[in-house]
Amino acid sequence: MKNIKIIFTILSVILLAWSCEEYLDEPNPNAPELLEAVNNLEDTEKVLNGVYNSLFNHFLLSIEEDNYRSDIGSMRNRITPNVGLNEHLDYYFKTVNPSTRRVDQRWGALYRGIFFANQALAALDQIRPGLEGDDLDEWNLQRAQALFFRGTYHFYLHSVFNEGKIIIRDGYEPDVTKRHKDVSSSEEVIAFFRKDLEEAIEYLPMPSEITELGRVSKGAATMILANSYLYEGTQGGTRNMVLINQAMQLYESLRDDFGYALETEVNPIEGSMMFTTAGEFNSESIFEINYTTDFGLELNEFDERSPHNRLASRGGHFNFRGQDFMQPATWLMLAYEEEPIDPSNPINTVVTGDGNQDTRRVSLRASNMIFLNDDLDTPVYGGPNAMNAGRFTGLASRNLTITAFKKYTNHDLGVPDEQATGSSNRLKSGKNAIVNRLSEVLLNLAECYIYNGRVQDAINEINKIRNRWALMPLDINSQLNNDGVPYDETSLMEHLMFIEKPLELSVEGHATRVIDLRRWGVASQRFNDLSQQFYRGTFYPKDGRRIVTPELARGPLATITRALSDIETIPLSEVPADADTRQQRNIFNEFPLSATNYSNNNGYLPIPAEEDINNNEFEN
Repeated sequence: MKNIKIIFTILSVILLAWSCEEYLDEPNPNAPELLEAVNNLEDTEKVLNGVYNSLFNHFLLSIEEDNYRSDIGSMRNRITPNVGLNEHLDYYFKTVNPSTRRVDQRWGALYRGIFFANQALAALDQIRPGLEGDDLDEWNLQRAQALFFRGTYHFYLHSVFNEGKIIIRDGYEPDVTKRHKDVSSSEEVIAFFRKDLEEAIEYLPMPSEITELGRVSKGAATMILANSYLYEGTQGGTRNMVLINQAMQLYESLRDDFGYALETEVNPIEGSMMFTTAGEFNSESIFEINYTTDFGLELNEFDERSPHNRLASRGGHFNFRGQDFMQPATWLMLAYEEEPIDPSNPINTVVTGDGNQDTRRVSLRASNMIFLNDDLDTPVYGGPNAMNAGRFTGLASRNLTITAFKKYTNHDLGVPDEQATGSSNRLKSGKNAIVNRLSEVLLNLAECYIYNGRVQDAINEINKIRNRWALMPLDINSQLNNDGVPYDETSLMEHLMFIEKPLELSVEGHATRVIDLRRWGVASQRFNDLSQQFYRGTFYPKDGRRIVTPELARGPLATITRALSDIETIPLSEVPADADTRQQRNIFNEFPLSATNYSNNNGYLPIPAEEDINNNEFEN
């Protein structure tokens, strides 16, 4: 159920009419009149709802952009990626600069949210005198929520901009001439946002005490705090065991004390509840953005005040009226295809059209994360998967659309395409976005255990997730891809970095994969290795009726009548030296410039040029 009280409450009053580039110098049309009108806790609640509304801004998480910044995303034209959209190329080629489009929008979105939080804190301070009893409890609760957002948004800025040296905005300043400030050191920023989060934790409710879906809990603040310790403790491949162990204790508490549980309701045909409308705010969700199409449809799809989600279209497959922008990298797609399923788990058994039993073609994790043409056992949009989705449109036609991420699409609603879901506008989806969930806790905890030499304990945490998806469990005595060779700290960490973490959490969270590659100290080598990997598109036989091969035509989806294509990895010895020849033979590689250009920013974004221009105190 969507929570109407949180979403869109007094939206026209609270949300400020700043542009993305001029947030610092634009006057606030609601101040100081807004704060002068605040007299009680009902008024401050309205101001606080404006802070929650800041979550709707897509540039807050910048999931689309970070897909290109990491190793999990590819351009939709893989053979000639430089024909893509300009706003994607800088991120994919790692040539982002202070004037790159959307850098300033991300910066502005986060500081706008911080302004709202500071405005709420100022309003609360204004009515604090004389409050006691239940009113004081409510005051503390509202203040804790505002502190959570101010702390979290500073943490986000610190994690992605300017090596953590960003501007600390610690109070509401209605006078625009006094808002100019220089950046603070990374250490000062960390101390500031941790203090906010620690104060918030004291008064935020436990997850079981949340009465309005979408409100933040003690668990969400604990998750952000834990991540901050892990990120600092592993920055650049270093190991600070004091910080790592602080993170470990918080992750263990999140696992054991907050009531979170892996979403294990997995149907062998329909898949998991995890990334469906019916599965919103499930037992695994820690922090989730509550989008809706129940109201606000009069606002433009690119109006960041609107409560709808563009990601269903941006990541959705073209044949379902999606835009194909958020493409999975080829290595990731193949890794999903190759995940070994547990044949002893009955959930991996499907009934074929003749009543016999057979084993699923691809893993349940793969089925829930991306569209695969091999996955003929899982219907999407109310019909057979390969009827429209998957890797069948060819490698040179339609910009090499060969797959798509599934998490943010409306594949579960039983409608023909994204255009038909709720709003009649493919760019207005009501699908929620999960920012943090229990799987991330378990994987980060496993990482902490590895650093402590607790390999079996780490495997136990990873296997909880693998068992949920009916995957082959890890065995400390025999590596999945190296039979008979035991896992040790190094090999298990490799597995976690390049299999478990990206396959479980692809395109989730706030810059999760970008930050992981950077803090592990493997980003440059990773992009170099991937740029040396070549792939070739292959095609199944087809005639004029575009039929599939007999081995694919089985079970309830045996009536598929569309040709399918596939991709295979090829050795360098088979790669033609001439680029035109490679293109003619559908041979391609990815991340060709990422390794070369990664050192430009070393995994960070620069402070936008607009800040340099408008901020009189800025000396970066």
